[in-house]
Amino acid sequence: MIPSELEDILSQDTEIVSGAICFRGTRVPVSILLDYVNGGDSLESFLLGYSSVSRDQALAVLAWQDKQVKSAMGLDLAS
Repeated sequence: MIPSELEDILSQDTEIVSGAICFRGTRVPVSILLDYVNGGDSLESFLLGYSSVSRDQALAVLAWQDKQVKSAMGLDLAS
């Protein structure tokens, strides 16, 4: 399921990459970005390997992920 905040960034179609959630306008699954970053590779490395994904698209996904993790851990509360 695509979060409403990312509907302009991501898409899902059963005819494309077996229904994986991809960056809109590409065949690049979001899971690849997350695997890169969580595996210690840089955003730059990902963008070089997947030039059809824009920096803004990737940053939007990473910002959303950061927000979700902070919220789940109660770290989103104002100090």
